[in-house]
Amino acid sequence: MKKILTIASGVVKELFRRKDIYMILVILFVVIVYTGTFSIGGEKGFYRYFKDIGISLTCLLSIIIAVSFAARQIPQEIESKSIYPLLSKPVSRWGFIAGKFFGVWLISAASFTLFYFVFLVSIALKGDNSTSAMVLLQGYYLQILLLSFLTALTILLSLFLSTAANIGVTMLFYFGSNWFGVTIPGYALLPHLEFFDIKDKIIHSLSPVPGWVILFLTIYTVCYCLLFLFLADVVFKKRNL
Repeated sequence: MKKILTIASGVVKELFRRKDIYMILVILFVVIVYTGTFSIGGEKGFYRYFKDIGISLTCLLSIIIAVSFAARQIPQEIESKSIYPLLSKPVSRWGFIAGKFFGVWLISAASFTLFYFVFLVSIALKGDNSTSAMVLLQGYYLQILLLSFLTALTILLSLFLSTAANIGVTMLFYFGSNWFGVTIPGYALLPHLEFFDIKDKIIHSLSPVPGWVILFLTIYTVCYCLLFLFLADVVFKKRNL
């Protein structure tokens, strides 16, 4: 476990070296402030528009961070040959994959937490308290689950695809699942990322999701993450480095 945490901490340090988070936070802040100057459809219409832009951007930016970081972790280590001293410590290949997953998940979860805080502060400053605290909490939790799902999937795909292709395929799958749904061939057999999306409840101040659904989605995510990481471990063990 200590070695997994060591690898994860290395991933986190990479974020601060690259300074991606700072630029994205500035973009989020500017867009939210700019959106707040609009006046559309009266007070209620404005609140809905403002929350739509804010929550959509907050979720999208955190997903971009998760996918882009996860996609380059293993290929980057192999290309730079820094993977050899890591595996010779010794760290098992499972430990290496688990550490990378945990590190990227921490980065994306922390980034989303920061973005979500900015979003909550912005709607509070606008005087909008129409969305219940439970719905806001559920929206936060489900996005954290989605980030873990996408992180595990991207790490698995990184063993087959280039970094750019991996990012493209994962983002296409994410948007396809949410926007095109049943039109995708074999849709019933694919993971359903739209289950995690309750932005409409936040935007339109609807009732919370039942507790059993939250529990189901938690188990659903854990099972898929374990499956993706297990498959990644199997493929990685068969690869000659």
